[in-house]
Amino acid sequence: MIHSTAVIHPSAKIGKDVSIEPYAVIGPEVTLGDRCRVASFAVLEHTELGPECQVFPHASLGLAPQHLGYKGEKTKLVVGARCVFREGVTVHRGSLFDRGITTIGTDGYFMATSHIAHDCQVGNNVILANGATLAGHCIIGDYCFISGMVGLHQFVRIGTGALCSGGAMVSRDVAPFCIAQGDRATLHGFNVVGLRRRGVNQKTLLLLKEAYRTVFLSNLSLTEALEHPTLNIDNEHITLFREFFRASKRSFIRPAEKTPLEETEEVFS
Repeated sequence: MIHSTAVIHPSAKIGKDVSIEPYAVIGPEVTLGDRCRVASFAVLEHTELGPECQVFPHASLGLAPQHLGYKGEKTKLVVGARCVFREGVTVHRGSLFDRGITTIGTDGYFMATSHIAHDCQVGNNVILANGATLAGHCIIGDYCFISGMVGLHQFVRIGTGALCSGGAMVSRDVAPFCIAQGDRATLHGFNVVGLRRRGVNQKTLLLLKEAYRTVFLSNLSLTEALEHPTLNIDNEHITLFREFFRASKRSFIRPAEKTPLEETEEVFS
């Protein structure tokens, strides 16, 4: 399963039934979980891959961070199970300017030429489309979809289930379940399609709609909005939505000119 032209560093740990194709380079401090597949001309170093990951040609994982202050310190990239890295994807390991580790959860799909910079924390079931770019220290929640050619500013947080539309330039945090669109991105309602695909019922969708109104379309301050009854209902999605704002250390994007929710997301009706 390992081609004779592949280069394997002596410190690498290779699991069972792993496939390594011609001219792939498995560098120092690499662990490949069982049934991983590394295609030709891929390069990995200082990376731990969970089982059943796929790395396509010319992808590079765990190389040094693009940080002018990085001086070769020992850091790493850790990836969960069943992630797919398509052609030309780049994911950099962490730096000592943060936790020293870049992390990716399970079942991620990273399309051709997408990029994940140093110290990012990417959740489970995340999709990055072609050319999507995460700057350093970004935090991406579970079930997020980052569309093609999207650019995220460093330290930006994308809440669970959010969607960033194609070409969006995102310089501030995006609330859970919302759609961010434009340059500079503004909110355009909820990612209802994604919520319904995950089995969220109509009652919860309506509760989220009222929570959205309270935070973004009322005249309440954020502190007042977070104490409002619509954000203090016993519902896991409402709780996640509320706590995202409580944990915020920077500003977050809002709807453009307080556009009525019905004009941005018709499928609530």
